[in-house]
Amino acid sequence: MDIRIFHKGEVVFHQGDESHTMFEIQSGQIGIYANYRTPKEKQLAVFEQGETFGEMGMIENLPRSATAVALADNTEVEEINAAEFSDYFEEKPVQVFLLVKQLSQRLRETTRNYQEACCTVSETVTAEQKGEERSGGLKKRLKFFADVYRGFVNGEKAD
Repeated sequence: MDIRIFHKGEVVFHQGDESHTMFEIQSGQIGIYANYRTPKEKQLAVFEQGETFGEMGMIENLPRSATAVALADNTEVEEINAAEFSDYFEEKPVQVFLLVKQLSQRLRETTRNYQEACCTVSETVTAEQKGEERSGGLKKRLKFFADVYRGFVNGEKAD
């Protein structure tokens, strides 16, 4: 497990990168972004001291689903690779519990967003079937979901 230090604005990893490690924040803040540095950029989360990020890709051995960026100077993170993960479980059981709790919260938020997207699509279909004009709020929600979806499907990645 290595300690790495990042300056404000420095990218820890990019959306689409291979992922073999996760990180525990020792100090500072990390922002997680979809479509970083594109017109469709969206901040998904901010993590602080004691929180972890990057575990999804490491556990699943899949490309990074978002970009991680240091939000403060001298942001210090502990990098944990897949081989060290079992040691991490033994050495830091409280952190493992927090990791599972964090994953549960993310899943709950994703479920909420999915339900909202389904409702938005349903409202749109109903409005079109009735020949009604979609409201500005509905159009805004549709554009948001379409932009986020397009970014993830296209694997848009900032250099």
